Amino acid sequence: METSQSGFDHLLNDEQYMHDFKKWTRDVAEELARQNYIVEEKLTSEHWKVIEFVRSFYKEYCRGPSVVQIGKATGYKSKKICELFPCGTVRGAYRLAGLPRPPGCI
Repeated sequence: METSQSGFDHLLNDEQYMHDFKKWTRDVAEELARQNYIVEEKLTSEHWKVIEFVRSFYKEYCRGPSVVQIGKATGYKSKKICELFPCGTVRGAYRLAGLPRPPGCI
């Protein structure tokens, strides 16, 4: 991510995950969504429902939730979650929620 485009590059590691979960903002999530081709303009309320659940789950358990857990919490089927985050839950929802890349994740 280039500084001139986002201004958030100092918050991200080489894989575009945040260094510090606590420095996350909605603006960072919006920019990451555009940079990762998840949305062209703005995240929808459906995206935010998933992102907010992922963040609250991580705060409580220090790990990201599974797709099944996201589905139960949001009422979205796996297919819908995949449509919202076509690059996958980790590269999509986790990254936009400010979570670190999980160990062992390729």
